[in-house]
Amino acid sequence: MAELRTLQSRIKTLNTRRVNILKGEQRRVSGSARVSLKRHIWLRDAGQCCLCGRVVDLCDSELDHRIALQFGGGNEEANLWTLCTECHRQKSASEAASGMPDPTLPEVSGGRGRADDIIGL
Repeated sequence: MAELRTLQSRIKTLNTRRVNILKGEQRRVSGSARVSLKRHIWLRDAGQCCLCGRVVDLCDSELDHRIALQFGGGNEEANLWTLCTECHRQKSASEAASGMPDPTLPEVSGGRGRADDIIGL
């Protein structure tokens, strides 16, 4: 039988930990900055879901981007709101099914807000 030799791979392994986010793309807020931001937005929204008006505890609420980061939304205060778990689930499912932001949501004004200061932008 012929002897088989192993060839070294010519393709280098990609280290995904060192991949940079594209310029202009928004990062999700995480860690203690997210906790502070969620509390700030929840207080601004008087502890109510901005879609159905239901009163929600801080722990049971969802910090949501009105226009998702994947659709070009940002982390500015005007693009963040408090939702109850049910409304957040429905909104996310609608966006996933259509592949675009929900057209029935109110317009979001741009600009820098207090949220930018909280997360250190």
